Amino acid sequence: MRFLLQVPKLWPGVVGRRCCHTQIAASASPSTQSSEQLAAKLKLANDAIAKALHQYKPNEMMLCFNGGKDCTVLLDVLAKLKWDPPLRAICVKSFDPFEEVEQFIDSCTQRYQLQLQRYDGALKIAVEQAMSDQPQVRAMFLGCRRSDPGCANFQEMMPCDNDWPSLMRIFPLLEWSYHDIWAYLRGNQLSYCKLYDQGYTSLGEKCSTRVNPSLLTYDESQKKLIYRPAYELQDGKLERTNREDGGHEHGRQQQASDKQCY
Repeated sequence: MRFLLQVPKLWPGVVGRRCCHTQIAASASPSTQSSEQLAAKLKLANDAIAKALHQYKPNEMMLCFNGGKDCTVLLDVLAKLKWDPPLRAICVKSFDPFEEVEQFIDSCTQRYQLQLQRYDGALKIAVEQAMSDQPQVRAMFLGCRRSDPGCANFQEMMPCDNDWPSLMRIFPLLEWSYHDIWAYLRGNQLSYCKLYDQGYTSLGEKCSTRVNPSLLTYDESQKKLIYRPAYELQDGKLERTNREDGGHEHGRQQQASDKQCY
């Protein structure tokens, strides 16, 4: 039983539930997404972006980015377009960040030549400050998916609520699923935060985020428990079971509309 004591950062009582797999299967990832299905989702995303570009000038839009899997996909989709001036983005700094996430944000900023501005404080205050610094901005891209908390009734373009800054929110990935996100990341061989390879499926504050117990498995070859990577999670509904706050990484619906895209 000594190896059970080596399980990192699980919620109390998780081991006792015997939530781990007994062995590693040859291939336990979700069903491979067909190229046609992913192409259809990508078309929806590009159509939403094209619609936004028809209404707003490039310098009137920015991206909300914080290194999570969803906004990493969105950043890559947006980066395939030629932005003049370069695409701008904001990042609202976590009060208790993972070092690995901060490092990944820095690497993305360099790789995509992203004009990223970091802000401290609450999300609403950060957005207000960003718009004060760049008053020409009228719209923001966000990586919300319909399965995210508070996002079930979203439309691909929605204005902020009345007590938020006057800003149009654009959700190109609204119809994407958890498995769509991973199909795109892996199919395009994109870099992503390495925590996702260590059993984390949803990232928030360090103090309230743990490895996902659904990915706990016993490795016969290593004779110990390990955590499988996030892309091997079979049930996308379990994406946020590793969150102490119940998985509401975007908070209430009002906050979700301008979410930190993990």
